[in-house]
Amino acid sequence: MTNLQYKQAALATLKGKWLTALSISIVYFLIFALAASRMSFDQDNLDSMLRFVALNIVVTIVLAPVTVGRTISYLRLVRGETAGIGTLFEGFSSIRFYLKVMAAYTVVTLLVYLGSFLIVPAIYFYLMYRLVPFLLIDRRDLSFFQVLGESRRMMHGHKWRLAKLYLSFILWGILALLSTVGVVLLTPYFDTTMAHFYEQLKKEQQTATRSA
Repeated sequence: MTNLQYKQAALATLKGKWLTALSISIVYFLIFALAASRMSFDQDNLDSMLRFVALNIVVTIVLAPVTVGRTISYLRLVRGETAGIGTLFEGFSSIRFYLKVMAAYTVVTLLVYLGSFLIVPAIYFYLMYRLVPFLLIDRRDLSFFQVLGESRRMMHGHKWRLAKLYLSFILWGILALLSTVGVVLLTPYFDTTMAHFYEQLKKEQQTATRSA
């Protein structure tokens, strides 16, 4: 599929479901906005900035199940299943799943943050592990370490393909960043497009495996 086809598929999925999709996005960002409201830093104080970064990492990891819940929501819409605000909290469905999500996100978040000092490694790690939330949902039989490995395997040879899909949203992203409302509105469109990318890549690899 081309980037245009992914986007067209996403819009087709969202047709008649925008209210549900937007409500999920709104609640998701309200949760993170509430967490962010407790964080601040003094740009002239290095210790303050380091504490802010550390706290941001902690919040990202602790609330990772909500991020996975967001992925579950839009993936269900793509699959023609029911999703709603409650789906956001399915990452907390069991202590075992919650801990697995936190473990996976701890590794990925630290790799991306550490790689951000050189930029390129951060992008590389981000693309390599971009399928982690989908695999946490679909492959619950795997440990968090195996999920990371499966994401690496699936994304082998497809990182640039995903990067191009991200780049195709760059103008939308710039416009969305002009206001929080823009980000909230773009999220359902982007996440649904990403879910279609995952579904297509999984289908291609399953077909290749059967043909081998």
